[in-house]
Amino acid sequence: MGALVSCDYEYELPETGSIADKTPPSANFSASQSDTDFLTFNFANLSNSATDYMWDFGDGNTSTELDPSNTFPDEGTYTVSLTVSDKLGVTDTFTSEILVEEPPVPAAITPFIGEPGFEDGSEACGDGQDGRDCWRLSGASIHQITSSDGRGDTQAAKYPESTTNARQSYQAITVSPNTKYIFTAFYALTGDGDSVRVSIIDGQLSNFDEFESATLLAQESGTTNDGKGNFNTLIVEFETGANGEISMLFDSDNAETAYIDDVSIIPVVEEETEGEESEEEEEAEGDGTGEGTEG
Repeated sequence: MGALVSCDYEYELPETGSIADKTPPSANFSASQSDTDFLTFNFANLSNSATDYMWDFGDGNTSTELDPSNTFPDEGTYTVSLTVSDKLGVTDTFTSEILVEEPPVPAAITPFIGEPGFEDGSEACGDGQDGRDCWRLSGASIHQITSSDGRGDTQAAKYPESTTNARQSYQAITVSPNTKYIFTAFYALTGDGDSVRVSIIDGQLSNFDEFESATLLAQESGTTNDGKGNFNTLIVEFETGANGEISMLFDSDNAETAYIDDVSIIPVVEEETEGEESEEEEEAEGDGTGEGTEG
């Protein structure tokens, strides 16, 4: 019969930190401002060999997330720190100052218009042989070109008398969203009661059939008849809304020939005078009432 022997084994476990940490954590991060709210920053954790994270955003807010976001209460400079640790209890801290400020409003786009003077010889929209290439739209009948009836004896778009083949000119352009623009073109009419019309379209067309149901940002007609070669100005102010992809279309309903030349679209620059008072403040100062009670 075998004997039972009792053995007591003791294992001596190393205490935390008793063995050198060969891969200690190192803290690091980057920050980027939100595109939709300038007070909000997104933080990317660039730390190494870390398992736990403690963020202090310098505004009273903290986080233990890996890649947090923080919305600061106001503009200013905030000291943001990230303390990281590993399972051995080794820590490291990285600190950086974050400047929170509202970014300047970018300058509005002045859109490129191909052949705004309806000339030939440019590579803007084709091989340069026909400036009408910038103004074509599938399903539409392109305008004619006159060689010397434009402003300053230059070329112009010509919309001839027609009862069966009305002409259209179309061009898609890119502008800044939520921005005011001024459209300008010069037109000449040769028949009383005739007109040329511009439509500023919210969006861009692939076929003339889409024009009937298109959403318009503005539409205006020139109706002054001063005869061939005598140009009047057609000016339209419009706002682009949320869409930066728009287009313009010219058409006419002429008993006689009409012309369009020198098209432009430029952003409206609104200058703000320093110290300018509101109308309410000016009225209050003018009658001496201010915000005081009557009587």
